[in-house]
Amino acid sequence: MRQLRKPSHATVVAYIALFAALGGSAIAASGLGKNTVGPKQIKKNAVVTAKIKKEAVTGAKIKKGAVTATSVKNGSLTGAQINLSTLGTVPSAQQANTLAAPEAWHEVGAPGQPGYLNGWKQAAPNTYNAAFFKDHEGIVHLRGIVKGGTAAPIFQLPPGYRPATGKISAFLTLCAGGTCAGGSGVLGVLGTGLNPTVDGTVVGTANATVALEGVSFRAES
Repeated sequence: MRQLRKPSHATVVAYIALFAALGGSAIAASGLGKNTVGPKQIKKNAVVTAKIKKEAVTGAKIKKGAVTATSVKNGSLTGAQINLSTLGTVPSAQQANTLAAPEAWHEVGAPGQPGYLNGWKQAAPNTYNAAFFKDHEGIVHLRGIVKGGTAAPIFQLPPGYRPATGKISAFLTLCAGGTCAGGSGVLGVLGTGLNPTVDGTVVGTANATVALEGVSFRAES
């Protein structure tokens, strides 16, 4: 019978070291202690596939500035994840946020507003009355359809709503009757400095129906 040889001291030490290494790996893989995993234990650009308990990772466990835009998957964040009350005003909309509401139309013939001249009046109940207003850019807009004037001046714009000083602005407009030809005529708006009695007057074709719609100009005075 062959006699078994007793293992040497060196062999025993080698086996113990091997079991210790394997046992340590098993412990590391199956039971990580609290606060035992840090930056040194995670490989750069590693993909974490393990499931993380909901709300297990909180802000206190993430270093400030560690999560950047490149770390977040495109389209993964929605309004439900963003506190909208923390968002500031859009920079490009700052001016829009501070603009006052546009002024109301100034109706010709209304109390405190310019009156009609030379017998002009609103063309019909279902048409706009003559009116004007100035927008935020200083552009004056006219509207309305009028008729019946025995002379050209329809009404007079107040200072601040007139064209350039000493100038007459002319606009092609729709009209019917009087000396209108082919359904069109010329509407004039007189600037300040020509004559105090006519400065700012809006003039059309006498004895005709005239549209003021679409007429606009920059107020210079």
